[in-house]
Amino acid sequence: MTKKIFVTFLIPLFSIIFVHNAYASASTSHALISHNPILPFADDQNNSSVSVASKFVRSAQLYKSLSLLLLDSVKKDKIVEVAISHHGFAEVKKSVVLNIKEVTNLYRTKWDAVLADIYANQFNAEILQSIMEEGENSPHFSQFVAKQKNSKTDETLMTSAVFKEARTDLVKMLQSKFPTQFSDATVGIQ
Repeated sequence: MTKKIFVTFLIPLFSIIFVHNAYASASTSHALISHNPILPFADDQNNSSVSVASKFVRSAQLYKSLSLLLLDSVKKDKIVEVAISHHGFAEVKKSVVLNIKEVTNLYRTKWDAVLADIYANQFNAEILQSIMEEGENSPHFSQFVAKQKNSKTDETLMTSAVFKEARTDLVKMLQSKFPTQFSDATVGIQ
C-alpha cells in the first residue's frame, strides 16, 4: 500500500506540489507536480496518454490541489473576513477547513479529469509512465519539472468551470454556517 505525503511550497499561488510516495518496501518515488494550463480534451491519438495521466493523477492524489486553490481563493474573501470579525479566527478557520474538505471530496472525480486532460496534453503516455514508476530517476523527470515551472496553471484552473462550481458551493456552505452576516452578500466568483 502506498502512503502519500504532500508538502506544499508556497511559490506564488501554490503552483508547485511536491509529491512523495513512500512505499512499505525499500523503494521510494518522487515527483514534482504542478498544474498546467487547461488544454483541449485529448483526441483519439492521445487516449493512451489520458489513461496513464488519469492513473498518474489518482496515484499522486492530486485532487487535493483543489483544496489549496479553494483556500487561496476564499481566505481573503469578504465572507471570511466578516465571519472572523463576528466569530473569531479559530471558529472560522475550522469551518472553512471542514467545508473545503467536503467540497474537495464532492468534486474529486471532476477535478481528477481536468488534471488528467492537462497532463495528457502536455506529456505522452511513455513519459508519464516513466515518471510514475521511476520518480526523480526517470530520464524524463527534468523535462517534466522544467515544463511545470513555466506554467501558470493555478490562474487557469481557478477560471475553470469545475473550480467555479466548487467555489460557489463552498461560499454557499459558509453563508449557511454564518447566515446573519451574509444576508445581503452574494456568492462571488473571482
